Amino acid sequence: MKEQPPSAGSKKDNRNFFRQTWVEVDKSDFHFNLKKIKEYLKKDTKILAVIKSNGYGHGGVELAKEAVKAGVYGIAVSSVEEGIQFRKAGIKTNLLVFGVPYPIDNLSVAVYWDLIPTLSNLHEIQYLATLAKRLSKVLEFHLKIDTGMGRIGVSPQDAYNILQKISEMPEIKMAGIYTHFAVADTDASYTQNQLDIFHDITKYAKNLGLKFIAHVANTAALISNKKTHLDMVRPGIALYGLTPFDHAHKMLKLKPVLSWKTRIINLKRVSAGFCVSYGRTFVTNKASVIATLPVGYADGYSRVLSNKGDVLVRGKRCPIAGRITMDSMMIDVTGIKGVSIGDEVVLIGTQGKEQIKAEELAKLQNTINYEVTCSISMRVPRIVV
Repeated sequence: MKEQPPSAGSKKDNRNFFRQTWVEVDKSDFHFNLKKIKEYLKKDTKILAVIKSNGYGHGGVELAKEAVKAGVYGIAVSSVEEGIQFRKAGIKTNLLVFGVPYPIDNLSVAVYWDLIPTLSNLHEIQYLATLAKRLSKVLEFHLKIDTGMGRIGVSPQDAYNILQKISEMPEIKMAGIYTHFAVADTDASYTQNQLDIFHDITKYAKNLGLKFIAHVANTAALISNKKTHLDMVRPGIALYGLTPFDHAHKMLKLKPVLSWKTRIINLKRVSAGFCVSYGRTFVTNKASVIATLPVGYADGYSRVLSNKGDVLVRGKRCPIAGRITMDSMMIDVTGIKGVSIGDEVVLIGTQGKEQIKAEELAKLQNTINYEVTCSISMRVPRIVV
């Protein structure tokens, strides 16, 4: 009989990975953030939880299940593939696909999996109507209006004619109509102009007798302008305890859901003048202790953080030493009392009294916190705690 390999982790933690780099997602903090968002809204305002792109890197399926438990109206995904993944995982709530149904026969796939597509031109609407007739079933969709984002959506000047045609198509149902703000975090005037355009269009749609859910508020708008809440809001980054602008946390106090951790797998004591990693960009100026971590840019820890970022070891900040490589990186742990192989290292999160936020890494990379978490590779296991 062939001998079975040992498990990756202890029986206590039941982990199924061998490389000691992982993400922990705290579902209690996720529910805390959802509760805070609900408290910020009027009682009858619906929530469409945006759990696209693998839940902004946090792990889509598990957090979608938690959102359903919390009683959200529905979940937004970025693609038909994500919608199918959620359906296969047993998620039965409303699933709105933000992405464009291209090629057009993707609409047939979306309908088969009971996904609600976003439509943004007459050709897509007519295709869905034809499909509905063939299936002898009323099919729902949301209409996207481009009020100033310049990405996808019906132009305001075309919206009136298209809405008229929709009102004459009983085989399909416009269950929702929405737009997306371009600068809700920075430009109140431009955002108000987008909102005014949208209000004019929805008023016309209601006069045609159409019944629908109107929604415009992403996280930035949700926090900064309660007039944007309408029938439903679309929190994304806020669900994960992150915010789209600096002072947002003062208005809506949230808890970061994600922690990114690894372990020291090698330690070496070196003398002054010792070179670390490619390019010899880090040279010790005294006798030092260098630790190796099994995490690199293939895991989504940006190479831009080479010689810039810090990590936490035994509750203390330790600088990255040298260039981050594909699968590993080195840190300077000189002066960390008792440091040893196997010590837990925090890349994002809290250890002792110290904390490293996604925003800190984003600033060092000249990017946004969204990209930091979304960039964490799929090869890094997500553990719900």
